[in-house]
Amino acid sequence: MIYKNHKTYDEFIGFNDFWFKIIGIFVLGFFIPLAFFNARINPFDQFYLEWLECGIYTFCYWQVSETIMIWYRKKYPEFNMIKKRIILSILSCFIAVILLSFILGFCLTHVHDLLNSNRLYHPPIIQVFFASLFATLFILTIYETLWYHHQLKKVIQEQELAKVTHIQSQLDGLRNQVNPHFLFNSLNTLNHIIDHESKYNAKGFINELSKVYRYILDSRTESTISLKEELAFVDAYVKIQKKRFMDNLFIDVQIDKKYLGFKIIPLSIQLLIENAVKHNIISSKRPLHIKIEIDQESQSIRVVNNLQKKSNVLHSTKVGLDNIKERYRLLTNANLTKIIESETQFIVSLPLLN
Repeated sequence: MIYKNHKTYDEFIGFNDFWFKIIGIFVLGFFIPLAFFNARINPFDQFYLEWLECGIYTFCYWQVSETIMIWYRKKYPEFNMIKKRIILSILSCFIAVILLSFILGFCLTHVHDLLNSNRLYHPPIIQVFFASLFATLFILTIYETLWYHHQLKKVIQEQELAKVTHIQSQLDGLRNQVNPHFLFNSLNTLNHIIDHESKYNAKGFINELSKVYRYILDSRTESTISLKEELAFVDAYVKIQKKRFMDNLFIDVQIDKKYLGFKIIPLSIQLLIENAVKHNIISSKRPLHIKIEIDQESQSIRVVNNLQKKSNVLHSTKVGLDNIKERYRLLTNANLTKIIESETQFIVSLPLLN
C-alpha cells in the first residue's frame, strides 16, 4: 500500500499490522466458507479451493477497507471526530465492498470458464455479499477498537505531559520567588554586620554567603534534593545567622543517618529557619532555640522553635510558609505540610519523599 511506512503505522493505524493482517486473512478465509457457504472440511481437496477463493476475497476487502479507513483518519484526525469518521468509514467500505464483490465475482467466473474446471468454487453472489459485509465489519471493528485505545492512550499522555509542564512552570516560579527573598534578607544581615562588626567578620560572612548561593544555583533545576544535601546547605546558612545573633541563636539537628537519603524540596528547611528568625525575638535574655528532628510516625522532618513573636515584623514578603506548602502540594498533589502553633512552640512538619 502507498501508506506503508512507520509514520503511517504510528499516526493512522497505531501498530504494525503486517502479521495481524496475514493471520487475519488466513483465519477469515478458513472460517467464512464454513459459516456462510455450508462448506465441509472433508474432502479437503475441495475445501482448500474454497479456502483459497475466500482468502482472495478477504485480502481484497482488507486492503480496500484499510485504505478507506486510513484516508478518513487523515481527513478527520481529531479524537472528537470519531463518530463521524466511523460512520463514513463503514458506509464507504460497504459500498466499496459491494462493487468489489461484483468485480471479483465477474473475474472468477471468467477464470472458471478459462480453466473449464468444475472444481473451482464459486458461491452465489448473495452469499458472497453477506460474507463480505461480515468480513468488512469484522476488520473495521478490530482496527477501530485498537485505534480508539491507541488514541485514548495518546490523549491521556498529552494531558499528563501538559499537566507536568504546568506544574513544572509553577515550581520554577516559586523557586525564582525564593531567590530574591533570600537575597533581600542576606543583604540586610550583611548590612548589620558591616555596621556593628569588623571587616574580617563581613568577609567571612560573604564567603559563607557565596557557598549558600552556590547551593542555590546547583539546585535551581531540581524539584527535590536529598536531605543530606539540604542539611549541608543549612549548616552554611546557620553559620551566616550565627555571625549576626552569636550565642542567642541555637540550632539543634538530630537526624539519624538512615534518613539522609530521603528527598525534600530545596531550601525548605532554610526557609523555615529564616521564618523563625524573622518572626521571633532573639536576644541574650530570650534566645531562640530551633530543633530539627525526624518524626518517625509520620515519616517527616520537623522544625520546632520556641515561640516568642515580635510585636511588629517589617518588610514581610509572605513567601516562606506559603511557598513551601505550595511546592509540596504541586509535587505530591496533596497538602502534606503540617503546621502546629501552641502558646510556646511553632512546629512545621515536612514530608520525606522517596
